[in-house]
Amino acid sequence: GTSTFMEALAANGTTNIQTSVTGVTASKRRFIDDRRDQPFDKRLRFSVRQTESAYRYRDIVVRKQDGFTHILLSTKSSENNSLNPEVMKEVQSALNTAAADDSKLVLFSAVGSIFCCGLDFIYFIRRLTDDRKKESTKMAEAIRNFVNTFIQFKKPIIVAVNGPAIGLGASILPLCDVVWANEKAWFQTPYTTFGQSPDGCSSLTFPRIMGLASANEMLFSGRKLTAQEACAKGLVSQVFWPGTFTQEVMVRIKELVTCNSVVLEESKALVRNIMKVDLEQANEKECEVLKKIWGSAQGMDSMLKYLQKKIDEF
Repeated sequence: GTSTFMEALAANGTTNIQTSVTGVTASKRRFIDDRRDQPFDKRLRFSVRQTESAYRYRDIVVRKQDGFTHILLSTKSSENNSLNPEVMKEVQSALNTAAADDSKLVLFSAVGSIFCCGLDFIYFIRRLTDDRKKESTKMAEAIRNFVNTFIQFKKPIIVAVNGPAIGLGASILPLCDVVWANEKAWFQTPYTTFGQSPDGCSSLTFPRIMGLASANEMLFSGRKLTAQEACAKGLVSQVFWPGTFTQEVMVRIKELVTCNSVVLEESKALVRNIMKVDLEQANEKECEVLKKIWGSAQGMDSMLKYLQKKIDEF
């Protein structure tokens, strides 16, 4: 959390950075207080972790179901299901396992009231203070591999977005095949706000899905889309009522797994293969730009300002 971040900065002797983010702790507390009004079933986290002992991960939960694999973000090494290299590696591992077993598809969702808050900037900045260029390269490489795993996955990936999807948590959605959202979910890619360029192939997929003007509004201005707006723009397939969200998702998943696995895989190939090379190239270019930005002093400064001023908005 934020306290760990501050302790790590102090240990590294980076007092100037520590001073610049003193407002983060108070903002974080407000964010957590706001979340207390949202439904969060702690029993679900406990029961899922206890009953699925065959799959031992720290930051995700993997449930092998009849005909499909259910991957849930449930992070311990980051807050709000945000993504650091460890979380991304676990998701990749689970996807690679599902690609090789008898699963017909993957259901990707999250435990709690938040889907994914994007990159874990607290994790990242803590490491940038040691070796900016080296750590920028490592983070960009982690993102490249993570995104390519989605691009190259041959079976259908269905996403159930239960809450806010921010940054990379939103940009990977077009790389999946069906996206169902809770009415309370919202979507935002405020890249310029925290001194970052687009990731997750969003520089390619967002304009194709929602048109150039709407894509630029999200990527440049960080416009926040409600679930219904995201559905109208093509980012989301359907929106379901919060009280019956899980039931609606599971009914549709059970219908899909009755289909022939070859038919599902070949149907996805017909839709996706024509875009595969373009997506891989976009991912490569985006990660090169990110590495350049993060390796600069201006990039570090922008991320610090983001943590200081914007975290309470989430």
